Amino acid sequence: MKNRNIILTLPCMCLALYAKAQFPDNGAHPVDEKAGNWWWYGWILLIAVAVVYWIIHSLQKRLKEEKIISAFATSLYGQKTVEDIFWDTAKNCVEKIGFIDCVVYQVDTARNLLLQKAAFGPKNPWRREIINRIEIPVGKGIVGSVAQTGKAEIIYNTAADPRYIVDDERRLSEITVPVWIDGKVFGVIDSEHPRRRFYKKYHLRVLKKISAICSERIAKYLAEDKLRSKIARDLHDEIGSTLTSINILSKVAMQDGLEKDKIKTYLQKIKDNSGSIMERMSDIVWAINPVNDSFDKVMLRMKEFAAEILESAGINYYFNEEGSLNKTQLNLEQRKDIYLIFKEAVSNAVKYSRATEVNVILQKENDRLKMTIIDNGNGFDAEAEYPGNGIKNMQNRAAGMHAILRIDSIKGTGTTVAIEVVIT
Repeated sequence: MKNRNIILTLPCMCLALYAKAQFPDNGAHPVDEKAGNWWWYGWILLIAVAVVYWIIHSLQKRLKEEKIISAFATSLYGQKTVEDIFWDTAKNCVEKIGFIDCVVYQVDTARNLLLQKAAFGPKNPWRREIINRIEIPVGKGIVGSVAQTGKAEIIYNTAADPRYIVDDERRLSEITVPVWIDGKVFGVIDSEHPRRRFYKKYHLRVLKKISAICSERIAKYLAEDKLRSKIARDLHDEIGSTLTSINILSKVAMQDGLEKDKIKTYLQKIKDNSGSIMERMSDIVWAINPVNDSFDKVMLRMKEFAAEILESAGINYYFNEEGSLNKTQLNLEQRKDIYLIFKEAVSNAVKYSRATEVNVILQKENDRLKMTIIDNGNGFDAEAEYPGNGIKNMQNRAAGMHAILRIDSIKGTGTTVAIEVVIT
C-alpha cells in the first residue's frame, strides 16, 4: 500500500514542479508559447507515470499470485487422501487468498448430488466438523449449475441471481470453480462474501489454478489407490487360494499313519504349488517395478519365458517385431496384462496343442499395439466350455485394459491368439 501511494503522488509532484518552473513567483516575465503549452507536457508525463504504475502494479499482483499458487502446491504435496486435499484447499483459500469462507463439494455420481466435504470459516467451528451439512442436486443453485456446466462463475450480486441457495447465512457475492478429474467434474470449490462485487477476475484466475493443482493431486491419489487395490486383488486371487491349498495339503501330509506314497504325493503337490506362487510373485514384482516401463523390457521377459518353456518342450519359436516398439511406454496394468496374456497363450500351446512351432508377432502403429501368437498345433473348439481358467483369464485381462482379444482355432491346423490395445 505504501509503494502504491508513492507511485500515485508522483504525477502530482511532477506537475507541480513543472508549473513552478514555468511561472516564477515575481511574475515579471511574460509567458512564452512553450510555457503556454505546459499542460500538454504535463499530460504526457502523467501518462508515462501511469503506464509505469500499471506495469509495477501488474508485476506485484502476478508475484503475489505466484506466491499463493506456490504455497498451495507445497501444502497439497503432503496430503495423502481426497479428504485431506479438500480440507487443506478450504483452509488455504481463507488464509492465503483472504476469503472469509470456503466450502469444497464432491460430486456423488450415484445420487447426482453435491456433498459438502470440507469447509473453513463460519461453517467450520472445530477441526474437521461442518455445521449444517447440505446436499445440492447437480444443476440446482450456483454450485450445482457449475457442477453441471463445468464453467467457473463469479456472482457479483447474489440477490439478483434466482439460483442462489442460502446456506448458513445470506451473503451478497459468490465465486465457484469446478475441479475436473478424467474429463468429468469431480468437485466444486465455492466461496461467498457479505460484500457485493468482492470477487475479482484476479480471484477467479487464482482459484482456477488452485483447482488445477487439486485435480492433479487427486488424480494421482486415485490412480495410486486403484493400483493398490488391483495389486491386493491379484495377490488375493492368484496367491491366496494356492497358499490355502498348501496349508491343507501340509495338514493332511502330517497325519499319523499315512502311507509313504501318499505323503510323497502331497509333498509333490506342495512343491508344485509353492513353485507356482514363486512364479506369480515374480511376475507381480516385475510388473510393479518402474524400471520395466518400456516395451523393450516386456519383450525381453517374453523371450526369456519363451526360451525357458518352449525350448524344454522341443518347440521352435520366432519373434517378429514391427514398428517403433522400442519407443513404446506402458503403464503398470498394460505391462502386466499384456505379458500375462502372452504367458497364458504360450503355456497353453505347450500343454495342449502338440505344436512344433510358435510365432510371436509384435506390431506398433501410431497409438496401437498388437500382439499375435500363432501355433501349428492340433487346435480346439474355441466355442466349447473348458474346465480351466486360461481363456477366461485372458478375456478378463483384455477387458480390464479395454483391449480387443481374438482367439481363432481350427482343429488340426492350429490356434491364433491376437490382442490389440490402445497405448496411452
